[in-house]
Formats: sequence, C-alpha cells, structure tokens
Amino acid sequence: MRPTILFTVAVAALTLGVAAAAAPSTAPSFSAAKAYEAGDGPESAALGDVDGDGKPDLVTGNYYDGTVSVLLNNGDGTFQRKHDFETGTGPVSVVAADLNGDAKADVVSANLWSGTISVLLNHGDGTFAAPVDYATGGRPLDVAVRDLNGDAAPDLVFTDDRASVVSVLTNDGGGTFSGRRDYQTGAGPGALEVADLNGDGRPDIATANGVSSTVSVLINTGGTFEHRGEYEAAGGFPSLALGDVDGDGMPDLVVGGNDDQAFVLLNRGGGTFATKRAPFAVGEFALGDLNGDGRLDFVTGGWSVLSVSVNAGGGRFAAAVDYPGGEPISVGDLNGDGRADVVAYDPDRGAVYVLLNTPGLCNVQGVGGDYGLSRPLALAKRILARGHCRVGKVKRVFDSNVKKGLVIRQQPGFGTVLQEGGKVKLVISKGRRR
Repeated sequence: MRPTILFTVAVAALTLGVAAAAAPSTAPSFSAAKAYEAGDGPESAALGDVDGDGKPDLVTGNYYDGTVSVLLNNGDGTFQRKHDFETGTGPVSVVAADLNGDAKADVVSANLWSGTISVLLNHGDGTFAAPVDYATGGRPLDVAVRDLNGDAAPDLVFTDDRASVVSVLTNDGGGTFSGRRDYQTGAGPGALEVADLNGDGRPDIATANGVSSTVSVLINTGGTFEHRGEYEAAGGFPSLALGDVDGDGMPDLVVGGNDDQAFVLLNRGGGTFATKRAPFAVGEFALGDLNGDGRLDFVTGGWSVLSVSVNAGGGRFAAAVDYPGGEPISVGDLNGDGRADVVAYDPDRGAVYVLLNTPGLCNVQGVGGDYGLSRPLALAKRILARGHCRVGKVKRVFDSNVKKGLVIRQQPGFGTVLQEGGKVKLVISKGRRR
C-alpha cells in the first residue's frame, strides 16, 4: 500500500462539532481549480520562496519517480512549468526551508524506500545542488525542520516507522547535518509536529503512530528529548495538526487516520494531554482560516473533491461545501492578496491543483442524480446556497427510477464557477406516471 502523507498547517484555534451554516461562517469561494503537472505520484507538497522574489513557490515530493518538482510562482498564484530534481527513492514528505542562512529556501525530503533524508541546497536562483543523503536506519515517513537546540541553525526531525523512533539530525551550521539521535515512540510513527507543547520556550515533538494508534509526546530538555507519554489516537497512515483547540492558549493536537476517525488531544499544561474522540470522521485533512474570520476551518478531500467545513464558532462547524480538487496538502496565500489558498493533489494523475480564494463567486454544488445525489428541492436550495448559488428554472418530469420530489439533473454541474448568486437549473422527478 502506498502511504499518503499530508502536510497540514500549524493552527491557532480549532473548535469541534457540526452545525448548520450561520451568518458568521460564510463558506469561501474559489476560482476554478487549475491543474499543474508534477512528477509521477505527487504525495506531499511544501510552500517556500526558492527564487528570492518574496512569493511562495511550490515543491512537490513525487513518490514514484524519486524526484521533487519545483514550480515557481509567477507572483499572482499561477505557476511556471515544473523542474525536477532527484531525491532518494519514494519521497513521501517534503519541506522547503532555509538550512544554511542564505535566505533562500532549500528542500528536504523523507524517502521511504531508500531509507534516507535528502537535503538539496538552493543555488540561489531556484535550482538545486545534487542531493546529500543521510541514512535514517529504517523507513522515514515525515520530516520537519526546526531549531531544536537554540543555536539559530534549523535541525532535521523525522519519523522512522520501522524502528519506531523519531530521529534528530543536528545542523552543523552550513546546511550539513550530523550526530543523529533516535528517540523511542509508539509503534509505526508516521506524521509529526514540532512546537512548544509545555510553554518553556523550547520546541517539543509529537508523533502520530499508525501501528499502535497512539500519539507520542517528547519534551525538549535542552536539545535532547524525554518521552512523556502515549495517548490514544487514530491508526493507519495518520495525519497530524497542531493548534489551540479549546482557546486556553496552549497548543493541542488533532489526529486523523485511514479509518476515518479523528481524535483531539487537549493540552492540560506541562506537555500532558487528555484524549477526546472528535464528533466528526476524517482521514486526511488540513486546517486554515479560509474565510478570513480569524477562526480555523477544516479542509478534507478525496476522490477529486475537496471539502471545507467552516468554523461557525462556539464549538461548531458548518456543513461542508465541496470543490473540485482532491486531497489537500497545503494552505497558504499564493497570490499576496491576504487570503488563504489551497493546494490539493491527485497522485494518479501526477498533478497538483491550485484553488485561489476569490470572494464573490458561486461554486456550484452537486445536488442532481448525475452525481449519485438525488436531493429534495428544499435541501438542494440550501446546499447550493452554501456555495453562494441560487436555484434557477425548475422543470418537473415523470421518472420511474427517481422518487417524486427529488432532483434528477442539474445544469450546470458540480464544480462550475459562476458569479455570486449564479443560477442552477434543476429537473425534479414527478415520480412514476400513473
């Protein structure tokens, strides 16, 4: 089975629950998803300024061909054709960060099948030197970059699901690394997050462990780490995000797994957590403020559809709004307009999709039988309204296969982008002719 690793964004707030849409929780609208060719089997992505123009460029890790693809940002959220650079075999996680202090983003990949971490230093123009590989001792699934020992040089942190450890490589100061140290975790660590979990000013480590279905917390004791606990969580190939869930100023952990479960680990202070099963199901996800209300929204995806559940406040989320795209892998402002955009991927097509956050558009939802969804007219109106669309002409016809009152067809179809308030024509079943 090919592992699927999701890059999530660090978050400042997250609340739980599901509710009907409310005025403060208006869903974002996106311009039509634009596809860009990446390498073979893009499984992860990172945003970083690799050419020094102040705009975030896109880097994908391509599982099948052992490369990273670099797509330079034109400055408006559109991207140039990819340039590929070799890594180890099976890159499943990538990071773009300045490793040697030259203010240009370098690239790091975790390579599952070669058991290595590849470091590609930036020449300064968005091209990269040949990879320098560091042995992991097993199968790395996720990698992060963070200054762990306070020397102002970012170090490398990665999970190894075979050895069930999280490992740290120390930056020697020029983007080279040495002194690997391994720390035991639960069985099969996949995703990881690095942040100050106990409020002492030092970055700590949390790993989501797919085999043991736990989260491991390791507290920084001054450049080394002490295992402080295992907490129940999702299994499979879990995704992990970090944020202040309950508004107490301490970072909590949100875990999603392949079994479509989600868990929230509430920080009780001192780097200890209380586990709570979330009242929603999710596998892969990302978090970000997509409608600009200061609250973090929930983004999930699959089968070429991206879904956004807007944070309605008071511990509730609005019903999901769907957009074409796929699995979300990164959230960030791609065109400098101050709004969070979304990058999604389809590994089978070797493509990444960019959805630019564009207010004032109608994103047509699927309510007709053509999508396996036959909705009653009243519900169809509500679903379309979530995407800032309206029902237009309604036609009623006899249909022996669709129950009376349900939508048979719609025009235009799901994923069409119209101006706000755009109208969708519906055909409604009158049931079997008597």
